[in-house]
Amino acid sequence: MAKGTIKEKIRAGLHDESARVGRDRALGVIKPAMKKMTASYPDLRSRLTAVKKYSIDHLQQLLPQTVKVLRDRGWQVLVADTPQEALDYIGKIVGKGLVVKSKTNAGKEINVPHYLEDQGAKVVETDLGDRINQLDGGVPSHSLAPAIHVPIERVAELFSKEVGEKLEPELEALVTAARKSLRKYLEQADVGISGANAVIAETGAIIVTENEGNIRAVTSIPRIHIAIAGVEKIVPKLLDGIAVVKAAAAYGVGQDIGTYVSVISGPSRFENDDFAFLGAAQGPQELHMVFLKPGREKAIADDYKETLYCINCGSCLNFCPVYSAIGEKYGYKYLGGRGTVFTAMHASLEKAEEAGLSLCIGCKRCEEACAVEMQTPGMIARLRATAVSEKGLPWARKTMFEMLAANKLPRYARLAEPLQGIATKASGEGTAKPRMSLFDGLPTDRLVPLLAPEHFSDLVKKRKPATVARKGHKVGFFAGCLVNFFRPDLGGSLLDVLEREGVEVNTFPDEACCGIPALTSGDESDARKMAAVNVEMLSQQTLDQLIFLCPTCASTAKREWPRLLSQDSRLAQAANTLAAKVMDISEYLVKVVKISPPQGKVNCKVTYHDPCHLVRDLKIKDEPRQLINSIPGIEMVEMKEPDSCCGFGGSFSLFYYDLSRKINDDKVKQIMETGADYVVTGCPGCMVHLADGISHENGRQKPMHVIELLAKAYNQDGGENQ
Repeated sequence: MAKGTIKEKIRAGLHDESARVGRDRALGVIKPAMKKMTASYPDLRSRLTAVKKYSIDHLQQLLPQTVKVLRDRGWQVLVADTPQEALDYIGKIVGKGLVVKSKTNAGKEINVPHYLEDQGAKVVETDLGDRINQLDGGVPSHSLAPAIHVPIERVAELFSKEVGEKLEPELEALVTAARKSLRKYLEQADVGISGANAVIAETGAIIVTENEGNIRAVTSIPRIHIAIAGVEKIVPKLLDGIAVVKAAAAYGVGQDIGTYVSVISGPSRFENDDFAFLGAAQGPQELHMVFLKPGREKAIADDYKETLYCINCGSCLNFCPVYSAIGEKYGYKYLGGRGTVFTAMHASLEKAEEAGLSLCIGCKRCEEACAVEMQTPGMIARLRATAVSEKGLPWARKTMFEMLAANKLPRYARLAEPLQGIATKASGEGTAKPRMSLFDGLPTDRLVPLLAPEHFSDLVKKRKPATVARKGHKVGFFAGCLVNFFRPDLGGSLLDVLEREGVEVNTFPDEACCGIPALTSGDESDARKMAAVNVEMLSQQTLDQLIFLCPTCASTAKREWPRLLSQDSRLAQAANTLAAKVMDISEYLVKVVKISPPQGKVNCKVTYHDPCHLVRDLKIKDEPRQLINSIPGIEMVEMKEPDSCCGFGGSFSLFYYDLSRKINDDKVKQIMETGADYVVTGCPGCMVHLADGISHENGRQKPMHVIELLAKAYNQDGGENQ
């Protein structure tokens, strides 16, 4: 049922073109602004992470301290153990009155507006984005910019109807109309409801930040103010709260700090009669603080406390390729990958699956963009493993992983190779398209690689011994499934280059899959078996380094094999030893071999795509570019976002091809804008997906691996292996 729900959400998100246009416009401004602003505050991220970690680790002490200080300051405080307890408390205060409400993610979490409206109250959203959604009957699509999906033309229609006059789609006119519309509600409201960016344990105050001024009005004009926040918003000191609001602005929208920052420390100290001449905005006479505990205790108990570090800045959404493609369809109340994790905590694992637990592509752009260094993809992987342990996998997928764990892929690949012409029609250079749509992931217009007639192990057997003197370097080359069975020529290029440099290369015809397909599906049991096969085999060799052409395989060997085998007394140490030797080929050539530049010219224009695992997990960015730029005749042109995901994600592109193709479309557009002849990358999987995307656009760019381009250059100067 969850899978069907996900497919429907993806289709709805992909087909909502107007929302897509709105997101593209906004994110096109926000992302570069964020990168520029955060570069100006290099220590802010580590400072805030330390604050949030301390606060969550000491929440049992900070919560009662905060409650006491707030009450001493004149606040009325509820610590709600259930959503209903919070709703009943708020509902009793509001009754059937008029409520003006600013943005509050915690309020959205427990459905405050709907609850109050059902009991007869009138709730008016005052945040411009939330007000647009309220008038449009829509739902929020971003943490900080809830109407990011609504084009300005539609906004003009909504406010024209609201104010009773024709408005042009111009920002200043629409903002003026919104303020005019909201003022009467602010002046007449009985209650104002807000969230809190931070709650200060030491001083008994809340901090709120904004750009519109509506929160300041909501929290100061009505007689009663209710603030709603999860207990994770508590921080020890005022300066800690300032760090929160500064990061929310810098990481969320690329500002130095929000236009308005308000510190609310207690009810108004003025008597209305004495200061009646001042009119409104003397401050509320009655303050209520509602803390939410549901889901937070579970997150801490189940070791997902990291999700509570979140400050809801939305930076992860700004850079997430899945969110960019389908918007608010990815998540439930809280959006994106982090929202999915929190859904598992405050709702259920089943709800998290419906929210998109399987949709994280693992690119880790959210980690890179996060204001608190939250490792969301890792938490998602653990939740997937929990789901599989409870429910199992579909039989076809489980059968495939068992086959990989038993290392039967070489046998089946040899059987399938002569038969693939029945199911596919060749498209040239080792690629084909399915003759019929086999399933959602293999439509008839998808360009796929063909199984090679000879595996990499066959190629190795046929090679003549290297004729150059060895220099004492001895490495192992882990080819990976794509090189082994689809692109053995890439392995040949690696051997050409390394043997030219006098490096002794060991290859392993019995290597198993690295295990990443099983891991991303939550099948840790079979992934552990694959890791064991590989570690057992590789640890029998004496190697200086273990070299990879596929950064996903390299990342798995470096990060996952030691974790998967940590309880195996026999293999744990071997896995850690191997992990320390893992190197991508470009890093090895630049840092260890210190390879000399080729003499042969390769006259062409190239652009470079950073594979996600290579640039964010292995931290390899400059080395491939150094190798490319060392080749005479090469003109290197950077694309707009070289490190944005291509959408492949291995099995992700099989299970969710329409979504992966949409992500790929964005990448291909950037590639084609460069006018390059080749798109060079460091990942065989990215090459497969980029070739498919380029074919849909009838592009001329050919994907090429760095090692392939380098071998071509050395062959030009007569350095090829004979």
